Amino acid sequence: MTPKKLNPAKAVLTVVLVASAALTLLAGCGGGGEGDTPSKQNSHTQPSGSAPASSRALSEAADGMNLAACRDANCAVDVRVGDRLTVDSTFGVDSITVKAIGNDEITLAIQGTSSRLQVEGTNVSTSSSCVNNRCRDEGELSISASRSGRVNDIELRLAKVEAEHAALVLHPRATQK
Repeated sequence: MTPKKLNPAKAVLTVVLVASAALTLLAGCGGGGEGDTPSKQNSHTQPSGSAPASSRALSEAADGMNLAACRDANCAVDVRVGDRLTVDSTFGVDSITVKAIGNDEITLAIQGTSSRLQVEGTNVSTSSSCVNNRCRDEGELSISASRSGRVNDIELRLAKVEAEHAALVLHPRATQK
């Protein structure tokens, strides 16, 4: 058997096509897709000054996109659908998740384990279940710029809404003595 002679033009074309395909695959591995949410729980990446307006934090969000600033229930953050704020368990709330952002309204899902979830706002729903003294609370509420809300001792206020994000303000309510 004698080896086949390789056409140099075909060899160059093959190398160019393979390299192009490899670069296309590598470019798709940069992240940023909807499935890339692990870091979203703690904070967004702070964009550079040249980023489009929709990816910059709203000026009403003093803590920017740092969702971890809400741990003490005292923050003003820029949120998007799917963002999860983790709150200190002393408030009886484990997390507050952004479910939807509308024209002048935001819908939040609440999860806790205190078996004493108290929620105020519009479109409020709550449920609790306990098994072997382990309780699980879930709730949902909507707030708007004209109607704030409350979850246990956390006041919730919507400072501003834009197309795909909103400035959400959390503040611990003063306790009565």
